[in-house]
Amino acid sequence: MAKEITIHPDNTARQKFTALKQFMLDTLAGGPISVLVRRPSRSREQEKLYHKLIAVISDQVTFETKHPDSDPGRIVYFFGRNRRRKYKPEIWKALLVDQFEQERALAGEPLRKPGQIVPAMDGSGRMVTVRPSTTGFSVAEGSDFIEFIYAYGVELGVQWPATAEEIAAAEREWIASNRGEAA
Repeated sequence: MAKEITIHPDNTARQKFTALKQFMLDTLAGGPISVLVRRPSRSREQEKLYHKLIAVISDQVTFETKHPDSDPGRIVYFFGRNRRRKYKPEIWKALLVDQFEQERALAGEPLRKPGQIVPAMDGSGRMVTVRPSTTGFSVAEGSDFIEFIYAYGVELGVQWPATAEEIAAAEREWIASNRGEAA
C-alpha cells in the first residue's frame, strides 16, 4: 500500500507528521517499509488543466503548408506539401512541451529534467528525440507551462472557453479522442 502526504510549512505540518508517524507504525506491522522524501512535482490539477487547454488548441488550430492570400485566422503554416491538417491532442502536447523547453532554455531557465536526443537502437545512425515528460515538471514548471499554453494559444488565435462547462466539454472530448471514441 502506498500513501503520499504533502506537508507544507504551515500550522498543519505537526498534525500531518503525527498522522504520517501513525501510518508508518501501523504499516511496519506487516514488514519493512520504504520512505521517500522529495519536493512535490507538478500537481494532478495542473495536469488536468493543461490537458484541457491542449484539447482546446487541438480543436481550434489547423496546420497548413501553403500560406493563403486571405486572413490566416487560426492556421499555423509550415513548409512542405500543399495540405491542411489538424493534430490530435497528444501531438499538440509533444509540440507544446518541445517549444516550452526551447523557450525556457533560451531564457536561461532550462527544465530540471530536459529532453534528450539519443541514437536509435538499430545502429542506423538515426537519432531519436525524447521529449521532456510533464510528469517530471516541478510545480513551478507546471504553472509556467500552463501560462505558456495560454499565451501561445492566444498567438495562434485560440478562443479560450469562458465557462467551466466549456472546459469540461473540451476535457471529455480529449479523453474520448484518446480512446478513439466520439465525444
